[in-house]
Parts: sequence; structure tokens; C-alpha cells
Amino acid sequence: MVSPYQEAEKRHKSNFENKPIYRQNMNFTKYSPKDIENALSELGLNKYEARAYLALITEGASTAKNVSDITGIPYGKVYEVIDSLVMKGFVMTLPTKPMKCKALSPADAINSAKKNLHKRLKTVENVILTEIEPLFAQNKNFTEPRGIFWILTGRAAINKKMEELGTAAKHHINIFTSGNGIKRMESLKPILKAASKRGVKIYLSGAISKECLEDIKNFDFCELKHTDMAHSQLFSVDGKEAMLIEPIPDDSSPYYGRDLGVWMLNEKFVKCLEQLFTSHFNNSKNINERVEELSK
Repeated sequence: MVSPYQEAEKRHKSNFENKPIYRQNMNFTKYSPKDIENALSELGLNKYEARAYLALITEGASTAKNVSDITGIPYGKVYEVIDSLVMKGFVMTLPTKPMKCKALSPADAINSAKKNLHKRLKTVENVILTEIEPLFAQNKNFTEPRGIFWILTGRAAINKKMEELGTAAKHHINIFTSGNGIKRMESLKPILKAASKRGVKIYLSGAISKECLEDIKNFDFCELKHTDMAHSQLFSVDGKEAMLIEPIPDDSSPYYGRDLGVWMLNEKFVKCLEQLFTSHFNNSKNINERVEELSK
């Protein structure tokens, strides 16, 4: 059963929603009334406050009852709305009987809103810098415990991790990939080239076909060899970390794919993979031999 109070609230809400946003004598030239109300809401006014302020702009000094009649704001609520507008710097009250209120100029109101926003941001800044920044500084050098395997999904996330590994490399990088994988490695070329300039040895074993002959020319800073069997991808660094990747699909797109990657931080597993890679790499076909084969 609906109480009389709930019925009254329902009537007031309906009255407010059905009232026009602005008066007949309010002629906007460029923006719609709804745009104006939305702009006021961005300054921190709710719907009641925005309507009341617009009403006072057109009516001049008005009583609370007049504001209520014009806007549809419940009379019992309108004083609270006016008090809030006064606190926010949009309205001033006049010492009359009955009390009247008057809109301050939009320029003054915006300046007040800026000051209030700056004050709130300053408070938030103090809280965050006092409490959270020290936690960040304390934990930014946190080292993941060794012996962990992480699952990464999505080509973008996996590429980002390979970029991080390549940037941190000090001694060597081993790469095992398919022909399309060589094309995908183009996005990592700046990282790999920078590593090579630091003295990092880069060993790249890929399934080299006619389709990627032009691509391998961009990796002349690597030691390249051909492999006939590359169904997945390996990216290992310094015998400490490695990524095993299943490209889904195995296409040439460097950014878009549902790839699945296993990031390893267990040095024993990584060294085992690198030993297998080195054994395979040493027995793989020299790049010049492969190019000669393909040119026949």
C-alpha cells in the first residue's frame, strides 16, 4: 500500500520532470537547454540545483516559492537546494521578508566552482601522496619470487612482456619462431636492435620461406638460422626468463591475436629450454644456404 507521503513524492517528481528546463524568455543561441543543464552538472550541480539556477538567471531575485513554482522542485526541498547553491557560489540570499535569492553571474559561479574543485583535488592529492605514494615507493622494486609460471593471454600482453624481457637482456636472447612469427617480430625490432647495440647476442631460428625473405633483411643484427619445424614460439633471455607461446592464429599480425603464453621464471626450466634451443640451433641450416635454396 502506498502511503500519502509516497504519493506526494511521486506527484512532485512528476511535476519536476514535466516542467520545461528553461523559461520562454531564455533564448540560447548555440546550445540546447539540455546541453546547458549538462554543463552545469559538470560544475557540480544536481538537476534540482541546475534548474533553480537557470530559473534565477531569468527571473532575477525570487522567493523560494516562486523558484518551486517555476521549476517543479518540491517546496519542502527548495530551501535545501538554494542553501546548496549558496554554498557552491552560484546564488546569494537577500535580507528580505520573505527571503529572496538571486543568481550570481555565470563567470563568478565558474570561478567559485574552480576554487572548490581545486580545493577538493588538493585534499585528494594530500591523502594519496601521504598514504599511497610511500606504499608505491616501498614496493616498486618488489621482485617476484622465483620458480613461478605465469599464464598470459592475448598477443598485445605477450608482446609487452617480450619487450620488457628484451629491454632487460644483458647477455643473450634466443628466439624460435615460425615464418609468420618472423613477420610479427617486426614490432619487437627496435627493442632487439637496441639490445644488440648493448652487446647482447641475439640468436633467431625461424621457418624461413620465400614469403619472409624480405623480412629477414631487417634482422641482419641477429644470427639467423632456418628451421623446418616451428609450430610454437620461444623467447628466452640470459638463461633466467623465457616465454613459450602458442600463436592463435599463426598469422602475420603483430598486435591482434588470442595467443597463449607461459612466462617462466624458474631458471632450471629456462636453462633446460635454452640447452634444447642451442642444440637445435647449432644443427640448423645457415641462412645463406636457405636463401640459396629458395632462389632456385
